[in-house]
Amino acid sequence: MTTTEPGQETVCYRHKNVETAVSCSDCGKPICPDCMVFGPVGIRCPDCSGQREARAQRSKPRPSVQSIASSSTDIVTRLMVGAIVVIYVAQVAESGSLSGVGDLMVNGALFGPAVADGEWYRLVTSAFLHSGPIHLFFNALILWWFGRSLEGLIGSRRFLALYFISMLAGAAGALLLSPNSITVGASGAVFGVLGAGLVLERRGIMVFGGAALPIVAFNVILSF
Repeated sequence: MTTTEPGQETVCYRHKNVETAVSCSDCGKPICPDCMVFGPVGIRCPDCSGQREARAQRSKPRPSVQSIASSSTDIVTRLMVGAIVVIYVAQVAESGSLSGVGDLMVNGALFGPAVADGEWYRLVTSAFLHSGPIHLFFNALILWWFGRSLEGLIGSRRFLALYFISMLAGAAGALLLSPNSITVGASGAVFGVLGAGLVLERRGIMVFGGAALPIVAFNVILSF
């Protein structure tokens, strides 16, 4: 804040009929009591006060995806990973083989003719079955690594919806491409998680640290 000497009063720059001896500490324009904005240091006019607040807002660091994720839950990712691991253990125990091929797979795998006969549950159950430890390992690892980051960013409800929509879309795609083949695995849901991350990263939200495209490409090659 600056003041003028007695007898040197002038008028407020916004209210021309109000005399004042106070001027803005930033630009020096005369301001009346109605226009004074009191700050930590000095008194400013409304114009300078608004500009400073706008600059302060622009200078605030945007929270990173990691900080958002660390403050959010990843319960759905943990449940999905836990479910496919537990079910695979049940497959091995029931079949007596690491391949997991037994009654659980026969009755739960995706198979076009069975779905056509009304066994629609296979669209879901097939995504929790896996044909061997390597198949399980890569799906569980990718889901664990990237599912938690995405869930922390978009929230558990949206993530759960995304996961199941991707699961059903993957099953539908498998039926279109090879309806008479037996298909199992969480790859469809995992691709949905990676695809959502790719879309977000193309919009400048580095949910996977900018590595979404290489990860999607790697997973496509791995699937083939």
